[in-house]
Amino acid sequence: MSEPILSIILPTYNEAENIAEAIARISAAMGGTPHEIIVADDDSPDLTWRKAEEAAVKFPQVKALRRTSDRGLYPAVLDGFAAGRGEYLAVMDADLQHDERLLPRLLEKAQAGSTMVIASRYTDGGGVSGWNSARLLLSRAGNKFAGLLLKRGSTDLMSGFFLIEKTAFEKTKPALRPKGFKILMDILQNLPDGSSVAELGYVFKPR
Repeated sequence: MSEPILSIILPTYNEAENIAEAIARISAAMGGTPHEIIVADDDSPDLTWRKAEEAAVKFPQVKALRRTSDRGLYPAVLDGFAAGRGEYLAVMDADLQHDERLLPRLLEKAQAGSTMVIASRYTDGGGVSGWNSARLLLSRAGNKFAGLLLKRGSTDLMSGFFLIEKTAFEKTKPALRPKGFKILMDILQNLPDGSSVAELGYVFKPR
């Protein structure tokens, strides 16, 4: 198997029903681009990590991390990033709500010079399927408020779907505080000076 250009991290907890489908969709979307899929699982009771190991028989680019300590979304992503061998690191959900077809476009934009590329529900081409107007308005307002606290903003600070150049992440990592769910905000706040951040719109699907 070729050395991966992109390492795709799937932080999981009780996603046994979805993980095989997520892996298959990501593999199809990436086509011939060398990549790896790292399932960083918090020792799910439904044995998500075992389903990922089974999927690796068909998709050898898959690696399952069974995490039994320091559980949580943020630490899981960091463990996945640490295991990644690619020049670029991506994170996305395994519940099929994120559009895996965006991955090659995120990578293309990064290779064109962007330090970080965020998949956004709230930029051109983005949207949310199945949300009522009140929920959408509340989410947008939350994003705008959070953006006031950061030196770098984004139209979707709560996005769990983004890609970052590995060298930039390594420079950022010492300043990170791996607690809670706000990994994107933490990375944005601590990116090295001169970093460029781009966005691509996508439609967030219902679970």
